[in-house]
Amino acid sequence: MSDHVRARRERCSADRSPDVVLPDVVRQLGGLTSLTVDGVPAVAARHGIPVASLRGAVSSFTEFRAPPDAIRVCAGTSCLLNGGREVSKAFTAAGHTCHPVYCLGYCDRSPAILPPDDAIIVAASAMDAAATGPRPHPSPPSVRCVARMPIVTERLLDASGPSTARACYRGLDVASAMAPEAIVACILESGLQGRGGAAYATGRKWQQAAAARGAVKYVVANGDEGDPGSFIDRELMERDPHAILEGMAIAARAVGASRGIVFIRHEYPVACTTVHRAIAEATRLGRLGPGAGFEVEVVRGQGSYVCGEETALLAAIEGQRGEVRPRPPFPVESGLFGMPTVVDNVETLANVGWLVRHGSEAYASMGTPQSRGTKALCFNRGFAKPGIVEVEFGLSLREAVQTLGGGGRDGVELEAIMIGGPMGSIVTPDRWDVPICFSSMARAGINLGHGGLVAIPKGVEWGGLLRHLIGFMRDESCGKCTPCRLGSQRLHAMVAAGLGDGDVPEAAGILTLMRDASLCAFGRETPGPVETILQLMGRLGQAGGRA
Repeated sequence: MSDHVRARRERCSADRSPDVVLPDVVRQLGGLTSLTVDGVPAVAARHGIPVASLRGAVSSFTEFRAPPDAIRVCAGTSCLLNGGREVSKAFTAAGHTCHPVYCLGYCDRSPAILPPDDAIIVAASAMDAAATGPRPHPSPPSVRCVARMPIVTERLLDASGPSTARACYRGLDVASAMAPEAIVACILESGLQGRGGAAYATGRKWQQAAAARGAVKYVVANGDEGDPGSFIDRELMERDPHAILEGMAIAARAVGASRGIVFIRHEYPVACTTVHRAIAEATRLGRLGPGAGFEVEVVRGQGSYVCGEETALLAAIEGQRGEVRPRPPFPVESGLFGMPTVVDNVETLANVGWLVRHGSEAYASMGTPQSRGTKALCFNRGFAKPGIVEVEFGLSLREAVQTLGGGGRDGVELEAIMIGGPMGSIVTPDRWDVPICFSSMARAGINLGHGGLVAIPKGVEWGGLLRHLIGFMRDESCGKCTPCRLGSQRLHAMVAAGLGDGDVPEAAGILTLMRDASLCAFGRETPGPVETILQLMGRLGQAGGRA
């Protein structure tokens, strides 16, 4: 392990501040991004960080390009379809500096903006551009459960406020009386799969981390939820943070970890504050901290969609560029600072306390043989019934859209839905008769992703949505691999110039190359929705790409 990585790990171990990340160091440069400026090498040396890492961080994270007084205007798909561009234009016309971000996590009340004081404004309009004075934090979204028993929504159904440490950790009490091997076996037998989209067996991941050798082991909660349309992780972090911390503590006992990190995207300031307070409360009560043998801190991201991928996330925590790393080795063997690391999605961890408390059989009794348990679905403002609904796996997508979501808002017929965000799928009504199940949907060419659903109304301007998704591709590519970096740039240039019929074969070839040769799921999965739109526009035959 290099000296600078060792020094960085030691600093992370000693510092309990909520934002232990390289961007804090960069801000000491006064907003300067040029590494030729006098003093930059001295700052790098003082913090034990290579000068190249400073350059990499500045170019990798979008928050470094945002002026301090900028208003973050959500440019996510839900906000795009619900007047986000008009809001951005109104704020610009009123003299505000606007900085686009791809999702603020309020898709049920789109469009949304985030002023410099972190006072979220939802269902924003042109009138908000001239408004002054304090604004209350938005009320919670509608939360429902149609599963036999609520798991992740267990405490979200109570709208009284964030959960408290005294009301939680019963699952940790049960786990504390179990051998680590028994905890891993319980998770394996339950069939719990990661809820971030990859659906990898959680118990298998823990088993591999437990078997790995390392002086230190880490458990990382991935709170970098960024799929436009999904907001369950934000709600869990803001209203039930102890469920996440409990899941982390149980995982730590199972794999032998002593350090935990909750990585939260920059666009979720309330979640950062709430989780930080929850850690302090749990530490006071002895649930976390040195006395409990498991210490947890919060790391705030700096604006990178790709950091939702676990290796890019770990690189960002280390103060490096938010780039994907080749695998193997996998994080369970060589993760954060080269140590064995479990990275689990926030919703995944929120299942763990309930699962240990009730047992693997109770958990596995719900869902399907291929996808056990429940899934939180998020419906955006384009539905008649926006909000969060916890369902058992196996419910049909059509029932979810038409019954739980109520169809289109104001009775508008839906042309399609986007599920799973820009890396997910655009699904037309003729394909809705499929069970919500990772494997069944995969066989049908549908990517469930994080379970966020965005309604696409009849009469949508497909060309505008196409430009939006390709712009997202270009802006959020980490640049690590050539097919994704150059392919997204070329596609964007072609669409910006007007995609002629003669350009379509080249565009189809680029999309195929990205899907087949990109290093991570971002480059492999983002072509899917673009190909579907081209097909729906009559520009690409079914043989040209998958739906």
